Amino acid sequence: MRSAYALGRHEQLKLLLAQDRMSDLARVLAYHRYFQADRQQRITGLLAELRELAAVAQQITDQRQILEAARLQQQTELDALEAQRGERAGVLATVESQFKDRAARLAALGRDEKAVLKLLEQLRDAVADIPRQVDDNRPFASRRGQLGRPLAGTALAAFGGRLPDGRPSDGLLIAGTAGAEVRAVAPGRVAYSDWLKGYGLLTIIDHGDGWMSLYAFNDALLKDVGDWVRSGEPLATVGSSGGQGRPALYFELRRNGQPQDPKPWLRP
Repeated sequence: MRSAYALGRHEQLKLLLAQDRMSDLARVLAYHRYFQADRQQRITGLLAELRELAAVAQQITDQRQILEAARLQQQTELDALEAQRGERAGVLATVESQFKDRAARLAALGRDEKAVLKLLEQLRDAVADIPRQVDDNRPFASRRGQLGRPLAGTALAAFGGRLPDGRPSDGLLIAGTAGAEVRAVAPGRVAYSDWLKGYGLLTIIDHGDGWMSLYAFNDALLKDVGDWVRSGEPLATVGSSGGQGRPALYFELRRNGQPQDPKPWLRP
């Protein structure tokens, strides 16, 4: 190797001219052939590695293009969602302007409360004969103190208190981040999933034996009527469709249509 390095180009010619004895010449030429074969093998290997690296680089470029297209698609969807939220905020502002008078607003909300009670009565009759199709068939009454929280957040209004719009609170108003997931407190079946005046986008879950849970003021509903849900399964996303002016979840627990204080039923 030293002789090949020192000779540089035209190695074999230089070796022929530089050797005095044929035996030394033959030996050096043999070594030189071994060295040349090894060098050729290494060059071939390096070329193969370079081709592999080029293929990997192309794959990385293709993947980056795919990711960029996905990012642009996601941004487009986010922009569309923000536009929808802006339109909804405009609608809510219009509704709020129609109830500037506090007495008129409370009277309208009272009518909404009667509509909820009527709706719950109809739902209870409609689902009374539907067999349960969830794994956890424990009676709801046995779950006191064991229910999962529908949303982690600070309570803005407790049971028996006042909501920001002035009406009595028959449940819990929990502050949240817009778009956060609202989860079922116990297994059951979706009995209602739609807009209801005074409650915004509302989901009602029937848990059997006259027990129902209500999740109001949502930004989007993730379940349809008739869907079976498990405890902790996402039902909706937090919003301000109830006209409270800030993202929050309004949660109620009712038995035979009568409001129950949720606090003793929820895990700390």
